Amino acid sequence: MENLTQTISNLVGILIGFAGAIGAGYFVYGAYLYLTASGAPHQMERGKSAMVTAVMGIVLILVAYGIVDLVMSAVASPVVTPTIPTPTPAA
Repeated sequence: MENLTQTISNLVGILIGFAGAIGAGYFVYGAYLYLTASGAPHQMERGKSAMVTAVMGIVLILVAYGIVDLVMSAVASPVVTPTIPTPTPAA
């Protein structure tokens, strides 16, 4: 079970890294469109839209990572059983 959870954790980390790099690249692309618009409203709007979409994608990636981490920690950690101390007789 330990190897499976470690493998899944490694895979999720790699996929999150790729998705984050793609989101950052898309943000840079949107910034490039915005900065090279030369005052053209349509081009500026395309750039702003690309940047907003990239930020929303990165936020979605972070939320997905949080959910996966929460589920993995719930599955991988053992169930806690409370222990009840035995009473000691009074002297």
